[in-house]
Amino acid sequence: MRSNVKAIISSCKLQMKQSFSRSMFKFVVILSPIISAITFYFIYSDKTDETLISYVFLGTAITSMWSSISFSSAGDIDRERFMGALEVIFSAPIQFKIIMLGKVMGNTILGIASMLISLLVVVVLFGAKFTLAHPVLFSISMLLGIISFVFIALMLSGLLAISRNTRILMNCIDYPVFILCGAYFPIDVLPDYIRPLAYVLSPTYILKLARMSISGITDYSTFYSCILGLLAVTLVYLTGYLWFYRVIDVKARKEATLEVI
Repeated sequence: MRSNVKAIISSCKLQMKQSFSRSMFKFVVILSPIISAITFYFIYSDKTDETLISYVFLGTAITSMWSSISFSSAGDIDRERFMGALEVIFSAPIQFKIIMLGKVMGNTILGIASMLISLLVVVVLFGAKFTLAHPVLFSISMLLGIISFVFIALMLSGLLAISRNTRILMNCIDYPVFILCGAYFPIDVLPDYIRPLAYVLSPTYILKLARMSISGITDYSTFYSCILGLLAVTLVYLTGYLWFYRVIDVKARKEATLEVI
């Protein structure tokens, strides 16, 4: 147990150094939330402070966290493969899934930083008042959301390790997710046949919970239903993560398919 914790911490630190050394990741963590917040401020500039916080801050924060935690963590598999390091990591004494957990945790810390940048832009640059009707419930919602993001990243990284073809999917998945989860506008404006897809994505529940915590909860049954929905999809992601990494373990030993060729 102690060796696993040390491996997670070491992998986390190394991942943060490697990620922040990449220009693209600096853009995702620092510049992207600023640009997104400014862009969407012009859309909602005539709205109330509550709307600014709900859509400009939360929308930018959640999408930035998705890009830095889920998308980047899944892409790490591809980078390790092309650097020729994936086989070495897999053959290490510590389990592959433990090392990847440390990598995802490193990206999670940087993702939280991007969320804070989004808040500073909305509050300092635009002068919006950030008030919480339910600060404790807001904190719980965001904590559960971060945990869910971690398991999404692990599940996607496992999927990418199994199949090289998922690289194309990863490059196209960002904006459909942002549209479906209601980051910048309510999902009620989406066609009826598309809306069910929104509820297999944890950002949908995170945004609903955070917005209710900010504006005030009028129906606690709806709030707790969203909590249960978030826990349910997170459990699905956890199951997918464990299953994919079990498949990786068997597939890599039988077929030796972790290298580039």
